[in-house]
Amino acid sequence: MKQNTSDALDAALSNLENNRNKTIQPKQSAIAKPNATQMPPRSARADNSSTIETAKTVQQQLSENSLQQSQFNYSEQIFSELNCNRSQLEERNLVNCEFHQCDFSFASLAFVQAQNCKFYDCNFNQANLKESLFSHCSFYDSERQLGCNFYAADLTNAKFTKSDLSLSVFERSSMFGIEIVDCQAQGSSFKMADFGSLIRRNKPFYSAFINNSNFRYADFSGCQLVKCDLAGSVFTSGNFLDADLQGCTLCAADLSAIQFETLSLAGADLRNAQLTGLDIRKLDLQGVKINDWQQSVLLESLGVVVFPD
Repeated sequence: MKQNTSDALDAALSNLENNRNKTIQPKQSAIAKPNATQMPPRSARADNSSTIETAKTVQQQLSENSLQQSQFNYSEQIFSELNCNRSQLEERNLVNCEFHQCDFSFASLAFVQAQNCKFYDCNFNQANLKESLFSHCSFYDSERQLGCNFYAADLTNAKFTKSDLSLSVFERSSMFGIEIVDCQAQGSSFKMADFGSLIRRNKPFYSAFINNSNFRYADFSGCQLVKCDLAGSVFTSGNFLDADLQGCTLCAADLSAIQFETLSLAGADLRNAQLTGLDIRKLDLQGVKINDWQQSVLLESLGVVVFPD
């Protein structure tokens, strides 16, 4: 379920810092017991016995419902509060599974493929997710307004398609070659994420394909996205302080009302992009590509009124 209004999203963003470091508390469950001082009727005892047996069966299933080192395929399973810290879980195939408050910190999840899976308040802190693939997945808990934590995770050449990454944290993650396509990522934080790789000494190369996705209120501050492909994505009210978008492909992107102080856009392809709110007096726009109709939008920051011919 996605955020439907910007007001609700603003409220969630105000609590994001507290949610990122939230300690996962184990859930407590108990089976009600009959009053020991008063014996229930025979029929009630039979029903109670059946309930206890059912509870025992469910508890046994949950205890067996864990990710095994020797098992690679999982389908239609629910996992709750798993501790997979530092586990070796490469090349797992997950279909229609749910993960509730699971800890994958420092785990090796390279080449994992997940389809139609849901991750609720899961921790991927410093996990290895190289070459992983997530399709039609959700990492957003709409009831609690929480995303998942990918802080400092290795997402090199990972791919997210048609997934919900809203309010997730990707700060300081390694994201060279990342693909985020047709996704919801409102309020997500990519602060200081690394989209580069050294092809030779002191010669970084940047690669990211972030297309047709919703990044309203997202934080890209300090990100180097030189010559990356961001076409078709919505960045309305996003934070791009100290970011470098030189040579980026931003065709048909929405950059309305972004925070752009110290943002570099030199050489970017801005054709058909929404540029409302950009102040050309404070931006390096040398060599940018725009359409004719965009000139009037940029000149508004100078107080110039442009009339059509």
